[in-house]
Amino acid sequence: MYNLPSPVSLVRADNNLPPWRRELEEVFDAIICDPPYGVRAGGRKSGGRKLLKGAVGPYAIPDDKRRDHIPSTAPYTLVECVHDLLDVAARLLVMGGRLVFFYPIAVGEDSADIFPDHGCFTLASHSEQILSTRYSRCLLTMEKTAKYTAEIAAQAREKHLEFRKNHAKLLEETRENGSLHSKVFSTTEDLELSLGLSGMNIKRDKDSKPKYRSKCV
Repeated sequence: MYNLPSPVSLVRADNNLPPWRRELEEVFDAIICDPPYGVRAGGRKSGGRKLLKGAVGPYAIPDDKRRDHIPSTAPYTLVECVHDLLDVAARLLVMGGRLVFFYPIAVGEDSADIFPDHGCFTLASHSEQILSTRYSRCLLTMEKTAKYTAEIAAQAREKHLEFRKNHAKLLEETRENGSLHSKVFSTTEDLELSLGLSGMNIKRDKDSKPKYRSKCV
């Protein structure tokens, strides 16, 4: 349809543990993607909870089990996913290159000040696609306007850690105004309260744990 050449190759990898050499920079003209943001499907990253918490150390898969081995995974939050995407794109895109990806928002929140930012990128354009009466997603186009440096990478990492530190507080503050963040990360009980369903007879296993509407928690 678009008369594009066949792909040179396909690489299956984890963006949280990118396979690219650290010295590899400015090799792509554009990166176009649709990262998992937890509204319909939550992201997963390599490692497993025990490994990421330090309960077990790194291990090597025996050669006789590598063919059928299924690696352990852990939840991959939206903030981590976007942070990793921006970091990899800032390093691998050429100057003037474009990063294009979907980002979730609530209907009516189409504003540039709620979009992720990075010292290497300038927001070139954004357009909203309404998915339902509550959810939308914006197609963001960012242009690389600054060289990737260790200083910029450190600043981006600091912002990421600050967001994670304030995650619980942000969730509490946004539940009342019904933002997308609270809708995606809230439990079933929270959703019932916001919809006025807490007094209704809703069938549920009394011993079951609170069910989250997304794996990105």
